Amino acid sequence: MAGFDISTAFHPLRLTAYSRSDVELKLEIENEDEEPYWTECVVEVPDVLSLVPDRDVRKGKIRVGIIAPGEVMSGKCKIYATARTYPEIYVLKITVFGYSRDGGISLREEKRVDLRCERIT
Repeated sequence: MAGFDISTAFHPLRLTAYSRSDVELKLEIENEDEEPYWTECVVEVPDVLSLVPDRDVRKGKIRVGIIAPGEVMSGKCKIYATARTYPEIYVLKITVFGYSRDGGISLREEKRVDLRCERIT
């Protein structure tokens, strides 16, 4: 059974340590199956990062839409650093769900992505 091909990119490429900064995570999802799927992604970040600028939110959902066979669709979210974000490579967990016509989860793919955080002097 085929599944999803998940590609990721960050803009800018890294976070700045010990300050408020953010990157935009772009997800591109290709449906390699023979059926269309309603698709959404769950993004999970470590404790010192957040998905909103003014609160600690570690998990969020991106609704991508209905992806036809062979089609590629994308979604975006921002990831925020805080004053307590130290220089390191942080691992983000991305889970993509594909729902069939009856609403059940038919496909599930996971991907871990490294996000660099560096001290700028």
